Amino acid sequence: CTRCSLTLPPPYFGFSEFGTEGLVNNSNITASMAADNAAGDSKKWVDKTPDEILNDVNTSITNAWANSGYDNEGIPNHIGLPPLVYSYIVGTKVSQAADKSILNYLLENNIAKANGVDLQIVPMRQLISAGVGDVGRMIAYVNKEDKVTFDITVPLSRVMTAPSVADMAYLSAYAGQMGQVKFLYTQCVEYVDGIS
Repeated sequence: CTRCSLTLPPPYFGFSEFGTEGLVNNSNITASMAADNAAGDSKKWVDKTPDEILNDVNTSITNAWANSGYDNEGIPNHIGLPPLVYSYIVGTKVSQAADKSILNYLLENNIAKANGVDLQIVPMRQLISAGVGDVGRMIAYVNKEDKVTFDITVPLSRVMTAPSVADMAYLSAYAGQMGQVKFLYTQCVEYVDGIS
């Protein structure tokens, strides 16, 4: 059985064998490049000021909000980052005189919070090279069941056994179900590439 030997990627990428896509590589989602830093030589967050990083975050949130017709239900409440980018914003202070990290600065000053949406920023290893050209990608999306879902996976189990006189054996049929991520609304999702 060729299907029994499938590699089983997580729901983040879908199943290439069946032409499906996942959370971080859906072709129906708008993907844009991060803005350049003030020097104009890098899009990477390690080369940007906290305000430039906040601009990338706010731009992605605002784009998804605008694509949703400025419906507050379309304001992203979840942002995923490559782990090293996440580590950088957690471990780097806004300035030498400040006592808060860039992460705290982003959580306190983003456009989602200004509209009453509790934003979460989390590390996702699947974003390390998910962007166009194998660059780091940020994803901003609404993490609610009415916006993005995942079919429950059913483990492989024996569903029927019957005797076979010709083979002098008992033959068993097995069935299972793999789930995949489904965006019910693609307007409230935004990919931003080049942040690492």
